[in-house]
Amino acid sequence: MRIRQHTGNVDIDISDARLQRNLRECQKVLNLQIAADCDPLIPFQQGQLRNSLVYPEGVYGGELEWNAPHAHYQYESIVYSPNIPIKDSAGNITGWFSPPGQKKQPTNRTLQYHTPGTTGHWFEVAKERHKQEWIDLVKRTAGKE
Repeated sequence: MRIRQHTGNVDIDISDARLQRNLRECQKVLNLQIAADCDPLIPFQQGQLRNSLVYPEGVYGGELEWNAPHAHYQYESIVYSPNIPIKDSAGNITGWFSPPGQKKQPTNRTLQYHTPGTTGHWFEVAKERHKQEWIDLVKRTAGKE
């Protein structure tokens, strides 16, 4: 936005371009830091979930989304059923599936994560741990020329 005003013998010319640039940069660095702080908390078996991060509005937008088929279930940290085990030739369970057309329902069981330090609701956990760091990062970035 640009404001131009002439009052008496004074010309006023104000532009918020620098503010807008700084705000865009703040959103970008915040998004990237949130992603970095969430990454070690995201359940990891084969890496599909961690590698599914997208920015629906672009890196300058205000959203991060983990876009894997099982992301919602992992995030909620609740076992949904029906679940039928997928087994390898040795009989080891390698995954789970639900028959097509059957709606998954939450159970009262909590998912158990096998990679140490991983959890459901990883954004909330990261926010609890790093909120002040995120605020400080945005303040530092906003103050740049």
